[in-house]
Amino acid sequence: MAQFQAYNKLLISQNEEILNYKVGEYTLGYVIHCQYPSYRGTYLSCIESMNVYVDGEEIPEEKIYFNLNGKQFLLKQFQDLYKEYWFILNKAKLLILVDGGLKQGSRHNIEIKMSHKIPYTGYFGSYLVLAGDDKKTLEVKGEVNTL
Repeated sequence: MAQFQAYNKLLISQNEEILNYKVGEYTLGYVIHCQYPSYRGTYLSCIESMNVYVDGEEIPEEKIYFNLNGKQFLLKQFQDLYKEYWFILNKAKLLILVDGGLKQGSRHNIEIKMSHKIPYTGYFGSYLVLAGDDKKTLEVKGEVNTL
C-alpha cells in the first residue's frame, strides 16, 4: 500500500452539497459530486473499485451511476473504459438511486473509498495501486433534473 495519500480529501468535492435528482415530479435519487484524488487525471479503466457509504451503510453497486463527460456508466463498466478520461478538475456526479431521494435539509455522512492504479508506474506488468478514502458530512440542499 502506498504511503502518499495527500489528495484523498479531494475525492468528495469541496463546497458541494447533496442534490435530489428529479424527473418531472418524481424523485429518483440523489447526486453526490466527486473528483479524482490525484495531481493527474486517469482513464476510468484504472479505477479498480469504488465504494460509496451513506450514514455508514454501503450503497449497492447496481444503485450507483457514475456521470462524467456527459456520459453515464455503471461502476462495473470501469474496466472497459480505457478511452474515457477523468481530468482532475472535472467533477463526476454519482447518482444514487433511492426512491424519493433524501429529505431536504437533512445532513448525511458520506464516505467514498476508491482503489486506483497509476498507469505510468507500470513495470513488468505490475502497477502502483493507491487507495483513496474520503469522508464528509453534507446537507441535502436542493434538486437537479439534469446530470
